[in-house]
Amino acid sequence: MRESRVVAAHRADLLTTAFLLEAGGGDEAAAEDRVDRALARLPADADRTAALRALLRTRRTRSALAGEPAAPWWVSPADLAAARTTAVALGGLSDADRAAVVLADHEDLDPAGLVPGPVAERLARARAALGGDARAGLARLAGTRRPPARDDDEAVAAVRGLRRRRLLRPVAVLAVLAVLAVLLPGALQRIGGPAAERPGPSAPLAGPARGSLAGDDDLLAALRDAAGTDALTDRRVVFAGDLLDRRWVLVVGTDGGTDGGTDGDPSGGDLLGLWSTGPAGAGPAELTPANRPVVLRPDQPAALLEGTALVVVAGREEGVRVSPGQLVGPAGSVQRVYVAQPVADGVAAVAIATPDTSGRAVRVQVARTGTTSPLTLTPVPVTLADRPVARPALPTAVPVRPTGVPDPDAVAAALLSVTVPTGLDPAPLTPALLWAGAVPGPSGRVVQGVVLAVTVPGGAVVVSTAVAGRRADGTLQQVGCGMQTWPAGTPVAGLVVAARCTVGDRVADVSSSTVLVVAPPGTASVTLLDGGADVPPALPLPGGVGLRPDDDRTVTAVQLPDRTRQAVTAAGPGDLLEE
Repeated sequence: MRESRVVAAHRADLLTTAFLLEAGGGDEAAAEDRVDRALARLPADADRTAALRALLRTRRTRSALAGEPAAPWWVSPADLAAARTTAVALGGLSDADRAAVVLADHEDLDPAGLVPGPVAERLARARAALGGDARAGLARLAGTRRPPARDDDEAVAAVRGLRRRRLLRPVAVLAVLAVLAVLLPGALQRIGGPAAERPGPSAPLAGPARGSLAGDDDLLAALRDAAGTDALTDRRVVFAGDLLDRRWVLVVGTDGGTDGGTDGDPSGGDLLGLWSTGPAGAGPAELTPANRPVVLRPDQPAALLEGTALVVVAGREEGVRVSPGQLVGPAGSVQRVYVAQPVADGVAAVAIATPDTSGRAVRVQVARTGTTSPLTLTPVPVTLADRPVARPALPTAVPVRPTGVPDPDAVAAALLSVTVPTGLDPAPLTPALLWAGAVPGPSGRVVQGVVLAVTVPGGAVVVSTAVAGRRADGTLQQVGCGMQTWPAGTPVAGLVVAARCTVGDRVADVSSSTVLVVAPPGTASVTLLDGGADVPPALPLPGGVGLRPDDDRTVTAVQLPDRTRQAVTAAGPGDLLEE
């Protein structure tokens, strides 16, 4: 059958090409879906060029960020780091520039005729962004692609279904146009008429409304009026549509001030934005405000994160890149990886794996054509929806050494210090408990501390220390004591951890700092370094645990019996996942 022939002839080769085209190697599942849809366009006798042309013409689908998958075991840490650098650079390119460099340096083809515009300029921009040897960089990135989730037989069935839907689509369109011609004689003229003037990328919130509901003027007026609040004047709808099984509406206006307003807004008064959401298909009365009006910049996109759903309204010609959280690589290094997202008329809809209730994990950038550089990446503030979010289920910490019973609040503090900024779901993790016990607090109070070793996807080990306790008024106090990482494969039972825990008393306005050292049983002592005259350098470790007051916070490291040094972690600026 035709589907079997095109799958056998082209699928295997197209999968790697699509992987490179799809957000710079960001999503194997999206690449596989894109290849299936491209194959559904092909006749049985299509050649390689026709297959590539179909792949390039196939639009990318809505994205779902499912968190960082486990690193490919067959790739060395150095090659994996280099591949991710290439992916970040590819993801920052426009679709056409990315296609040009992939065709030239991966497929060994001349992009002319397959990519619009001046190909030489596109290649120069793309190669400059990739840096070094673009061909070698693409080869390393291609080497990280995992096998497809579907085999060829399953792909044949998928392509057959897609082809059948493509054949039925024109019939449905003709039926709709026939109805429009009878009921709305002017509708077809408006559809084919001249396009409305659209603003440039420097005014992402200007221009006519966007979204699937943008053509319904009566509904837009009702949505605008439903957002009525004294805080918003001169209201207009920027976006209204159904995405990610929800209805999203963004209304902007001004606060009516006279102090000059937001930078770049000549109207005199801050530009304010109000998001409303509800079930897909909801009417204006069924939508509820997702946030209080927030100040927006006229030259900056708007974004809302509601639970695990993220919507970004950018300029119509801008690209959108999303990072679901900080990434701890197999070697223990920390970085952010941004993945370019499919954009329709400047709007991106992204499903995030885990809710980011703190606003610390998810980051958004827009890619704009620069005046002095091929590409400018600009951060986008993300508004968090004011919706209740269930606390994630936390796994049980498994002791790997003899220790006390861990305090649940301290375990939560230590584990969430790892999962919140990385955007990881804590439920599938298996934290190892290195120590649990009492830590001195201020004003004679005692808090409970834990040291956890958390193996994250990719294999690296993140050690997190935290304390928790009840204040005099009964409220819960949870304090982090810093984090550090070890490479994949490190035996957690042999780790030595040194952390400074600083606990405050807001009533008495005092605090106490304690250096905690946890080592394998049998480690007799360590030496505290840079502690000053008031801190005795020798710290015995009965049972592998030692605590020493350090209210001046001068101890920077400990020296082990074999003369190796271990840095003292502490919460705050400079901590592992602080940005």
